[in-house]
Amino acid sequence: MSEIILEIFLFTSLIFLGIFLNYCFKNNYLKKSLKFYILNIALPVTIFISVVSIKIQYKYFFYPLIFLLFNFLVLTVSNMLFRILNVEDLKKKRTLILLLPSFAPGLSCFTLINEFLGYDSLAKASLIDFGNKIFVLIILFFIAMGLHKQNQKIQSNLHKKKFGPVLKNLFYEPINIVIFIALLFLFSNNTINDMPNTLISLFEGIKTTLAPAVFLFVGISMIFEKKYFLQILPILFIRAGICLLLVLSIIRIFNFKLEDEALLYLILSLSSVSFWPFVHMTFIEKLEKKLPLSRKTFDLKFGLIFLAYSLPFSTILIMGLFISEETLTDLMSLFLISISLIMIGFLILKISKKKALF
Repeated sequence: MSEIILEIFLFTSLIFLGIFLNYCFKNNYLKKSLKFYILNIALPVTIFISVVSIKIQYKYFFYPLIFLLFNFLVLTVSNMLFRILNVEDLKKKRTLILLLPSFAPGLSCFTLINEFLGYDSLAKASLIDFGNKIFVLIILFFIAMGLHKQNQKIQSNLHKKKFGPVLKNLFYEPINIVIFIALLFLFSNNTINDMPNTLISLFEGIKTTLAPAVFLFVGISMIFEKKYFLQILPILFIRAGICLLLVLSIIRIFNFKLEDEALLYLILSLSSVSFWPFVHMTFIEKLEKKLPLSRKTFDLKFGLIFLAYSLPFSTILIMGLFISEETLTDLMSLFLISISLIMIGFLILKISKKKALF
C-alpha cells in the first residue's frame, strides 16, 4: 500500500470516527470547539509556518486576482445553470446565488494541500484564497443587499454602519491576520531560521494536530436530511463538475502546465461553499424580521443544510483525486472526471423524477 493511500485511509477513518462520535453524543459543543480550534489556532499557525518557510516572489500577489475573476465566472455560469435546472423556488434560488460561487478551502482542502503537496503549495494556496475572501466577504454582501432590495422593492442606500462589519471581518479574520504578519516578517529580511527554536517546535506540534482535527470535524458535521438530500446532492456534483471543467478549460486555452499553481487552482475550485454568504443572509434576515415567511429573501435552513453537505462532499472528492498522482496531472482524465460529475448530478435529478428541482 502506497503512503498516499495509507494516509487517505487514515483520514477516511477519522471521518467515520467523527460520524460515530456525532451519532453517540449529538453534542454541538464538540463541533463548535473543534471548529474554533481549527480556524483560530491550528490552521493559522500552519499557514504562518508555510508562508515564512518560502521565498516570496512578486508574481504571487497576482494570484488572488485570478481567483477573484474565477469567482465572478462561477457566479455567471451559476445564473445560467438555474435556467437549465428550472429552479422555481425564488428563496432557494437566491440562497444558491450566494453559495455556489463561494469557496471555503480552509476546512475542505488546505489540510490536504499541506499533507500531500507541502508547505510551499499551502503558502501559495493561502495567498490565492485572499481573492476569494474579498469576493465572499465584500462582493457577496453587496449582492445579498441587492437581492434584498429587489425582493422587497425598496430603494435604500448602503450605510457605512452596515458595511463596516464586513470590512472588519475581512481584516480581523485569523488567517488573513497571520498572512499579513508573515509577509511583514519576510519583507523585514527575516526567514524561519530567525525564529526561536522553541517557537518553531511549538508551531510544528500544533501543525501536526490540524489534519486529525479537520477530518474529525468533517465527520461530526455530517447531517442526513432526507427532505433535502435529492435537492442538494445533485447541485454539489454539478457545481464540482462545472468548476473543474472551467479551470481545465482555462489551463487548456492558455496552454498552462498542470503543475504547481495551475494544480492549486484546480484543487481550490473543488472547495466547499463558504460560511460567509450564510452570515450575509443572516444579516438580511434581521432586516426582514417583521416580515412574513413568504416575503423573506433567503431560505436560511436550506442554506445551512447545503453548507453541512458541501464540506464532506468536497473533502472526500478532493481526497479521492489525490489517490492517483497520474490522474491529478492528466488533463484528459480530469476532463472525463468533470463531465462525469456533471452527468451524475443530472442523473440523480432524473432518478428523483422531478421536473423542477425545487
